[in-house]
Amino acid sequence: MIAQTTRTAMLNTLRIGPYDRPYQTNPPVQEWLILSGGGPEGAFLVISDTSVPVTPGAAAAPAGLAEQNSIVAILAEADAQAPQYMMLRHLPDGLDAALVLPGRFFPADGVVTLSRADDGLRLVAFGRHAHSRGTVGGRSVLHDIPHPAPNADGAINWHFAAEERPWTAATPERTDR
Repeated sequence: MIAQTTRTAMLNTLRIGPYDRPYQTNPPVQEWLILSGGGPEGAFLVISDTSVPVTPGAAAAPAGLAEQNSIVAILAEADAQAPQYMMLRHLPDGLDAALVLPGRFFPADGVVTLSRADDGLRLVAFGRHAHSRGTVGGRSVLHDIPHPAPNADGAINWHFAAEERPWTAATPERTDR
């Protein structure tokens, strides 16, 4: 599991494709993600995109990364070597996204597996989403569409393969617990 206090940058190789054909994807592109832990005993995982381009050959994440869209996942398998998380299409009751979630909540279906290597965390995920856009209280929000129309705009599948990178704004895991 990931500690509640962890907030780290990851270099992600992203592949996307049609919503109903997750086995078909476009050529990979790279993006910066921010990974953070939360909730009791690290039961929640938040994966956020940053909209910051990746410089070819980048060894470290740029200092100015900030969360844009945030996928929330909940612990499903508490394996010490490779915990698995299930992505959420709806936030749990009582969780106010505007107060505790960095960026905009991004409803998604999918699975995330974390592992640790000598050089840091690894994340492998696949999922899909279909959204309609709106506003609540002046904030942009995304609403989940459980069964999108064929060829619906914004209904895609995606695959992540991300590796932790050094980042000056990272919050390391606490070892005093």
